[in-house]
Parts: sequence; C-alpha cells; structure tokens
Amino acid sequence: MQENHSSLGNKAFGDGSFSLTTVKYRSHSDALKAVEFALRDAGGISLLSGPEGAGKTTILREFALHLANETEVVFVDGSHLKPHQLLAKILAQLGGDVRAGSDEQMLGEIERIVSERARSRQLPVIIIDNADRLYPSSLGIVNVLAGLEVNARFSIHFILSGHETLGNLVNSDGMSNVAQRNPGSYALGPLLAKETMIYLHARMQAAGSERADTIFPFDVCDRLREQSGGWPGKLNRFALDAIRRSSGFPLSVVDTVKPKKTPRSADDLPVLEQENDASGEMPRLVISRNGKTIDEYVFKEKKVLLGRSDFADVIVNDDFVSKIHAVFLLYSDALVLLDLNSANVTTVNSETVRKTILRSDDVISLGNHRVKVENAPPVSGEMEQLLKSPDTLKMKNLIDLRRLKAQRQMKLISKS
Repeated sequence: MQENHSSLGNKAFGDGSFSLTTVKYRSHSDALKAVEFALRDAGGISLLSGPEGAGKTTILREFALHLANETEVVFVDGSHLKPHQLLAKILAQLGGDVRAGSDEQMLGEIERIVSERARSRQLPVIIIDNADRLYPSSLGIVNVLAGLEVNARFSIHFILSGHETLGNLVNSDGMSNVAQRNPGSYALGPLLAKETMIYLHARMQAAGSERADTIFPFDVCDRLREQSGGWPGKLNRFALDAIRRSSGFPLSVVDTVKPKKTPRSADDLPVLEQENDASGEMPRLVISRNGKTIDEYVFKEKKVLLGRSDFADVIVNDDFVSKIHAVFLLYSDALVLLDLNSANVTTVNSETVRKTILRSDDVISLGNHRVKVENAPPVSGEMEQLLKSPDTLKMKNLIDLRRLKAQRQMKLISKS
C-alpha cells in the first residue's frame, strides 16, 4: 500500500508530472491572455517572466499546443545553447536542412523559409523558453531574426521566457531589434491560498487519488503555500517531499489506495459507501431565499465547494458570498464545514464559524440566502470527544483519530 501511495505522489508531483494535468489559476490565465494579445500586436513579441518554478514552461507548452492548430510553432529550451545549436534546433523544426553548414548558411536558410511563409501570411512563432540562459552570442542570433522583414512587416513572431530580469536583458545594447518591436511583457504571480488547495487536490485526483483532501487537508495546503511562496514548481517539490516524509502514517496510505472490491473489514470501506444514517439517505442541502426554496443539493462527492463562482458545486448567487466561499467534507461519522477565508464569513445557527461539524436541521446563513442541512451523518463518539478537546480547530477526521489513539496506546505500552 505504501508503494502505491508513493507512486501517486510521484505521478502527481514528480518528474514528468507536467503532462498529467494543467491546473489553471488566475495568473496562469492572465498570462495566456497577455501572450496572445502581444502576438496580435504589430510588434509580435511577448515576454513572459517569473522566478524558477513559476510555471513558465507549463504555460508556454500549453500555448504552443493552442497555436499549433493555427500556425507553425518552434519550441526551444534556450538553456546554455550556443549559436550553432540554436540555429540547428530552429531550422530543424521549420523543416529545413540542418546540414546547411556554417552558422551563416543556416541563418540564410531560416531567412529563406520564414520569408516564404511571411509572403503567404503564415508567420511562424518561435518560442524560446529560458531565453535569459542563452549564450550572449546566441542572443545576438535572436536579435538578427527579430529584424527580418518582408514587405515592411516582421517575418517571425517571438515568445521569450526568463527570470524577472528578462526585460532588462531585452533592452540591452545587443538586442536593439527586439527592443524596437516594443514587446509586451507579463510577470507571473504566485498561487493564492484557495488556488493552492485546488491545485494540490486536482493533481492528486488526476494521479488517481480518491481522498486528496485527506492527504492535503486545508491547514497542510496553507503550510505548503507558505513554504513554496505559491510558485507551482516549488509547490510540487514540497508536496512530494511531504508525501515521502509521511511514510508510515495510515492517514495518507489508506486514503490514497482504491478500496478492494470485497473489503475484509469496515476499515477498508471508502467513506461515502458507509451508510450515513438509518435510512441510508445521503446528506442534502436545501437553499432558500426570503423563505422560498430555490434549489437543493444531494451529496454525491466527498468534497463539495460552495460559492458564487460557476466553479462551485453549490452555487449561491449572493453579493455576500465569495466566489469560493466554503467547502463541505463528508465523512462516515461527520459532515464538516470549512470557511475558506471568505470576505463576509459564514454563520451557522446565528454563530460565526470558521470550522464546524454540521448536524441535521442546522441552518447556514449566507447574506440573503439560507442553507438548511438534512440527513447529516450522526457524529461518532470520537468526534464528540474531539469537539470538546483543544484540537477542535484541527477538525481531524476519523482516520486521524484512530492514528492518534494508536500512538497513545504505543506510548502506554512503552511505559509499562
């Protein structure tokens, strides 16, 4: 089981995980729009900057796939490329003969190819990732290519990525052709707190995990964001390290392995397959406004997002509701509500809460809307004790409690 757990972590955050899934966030989406806008401008050059691990390569790969349906795309990693290597990579992807010979001959062949494309209004796009890591002489090649024109129009569009100093590099003396094209610039920003949670859970789920919220509960997501600064590349490394360091803890192992078809005990059952009450009915939310029921939601998932955004599972269109306002976590012995740092907080039975366990007939107030809870699972004795303990704010789930109980028993044994 531990091997499966490690495998999920490697698949979600290890080498090559970029091909698993793309989790879009605000800065990611804004970057794509900025790059597309810059290419449509007369200058046709876009600069994408950000620190290591900001997700530049992921964004460029996604954009390259998008462009491939419309135009010819050349994608080059510029890290430590010498002029001959850079020219060979560009020429090969343009369909030219890389045996052209000297650098001057390859440059002439590239000019011939792009001039033909430009005359037919099919300008290729050259994407150079890590452009700031090119050799200075290779940057000179980029500057020459940026100056190619046909009929007073530039022959090549460019997307260049690099660290925050990329703009200064482009405006240096040796890059006059690039600078004169007035490139559009976009500096990537980090993931926000809510985006970090969505990112971690989405990647674990894409890797095959059925309990991403247990492996990365919300307090752990916050800590990982603090450690990584919210940069996706660093977040991947810290998340993978956290999974590896958690080896031996059943909290992660049990919930990342798909249950057997014929469980040997109740502990092997997935949370949602255990009955929630005597009638076997799933929990339900009844949403009302001004005393009139406007919608209902029956739980089909273990994690349910509530908010004003279309991204939410339960949409409450109220000015006092944040886009992603709160989340419900359904366990066999409790229905947990977590407020996701919403602007106007969450009220349950007239009391402001950040984290609480819900019972049937509890009423959640959200601006002018009310959400009534029905068929909530009965709270177990262990959860009842947790409500009275100092650890209430941590909202440990049933597996957490069993692990802590086992640890206490081991301490008692060791003292005897």
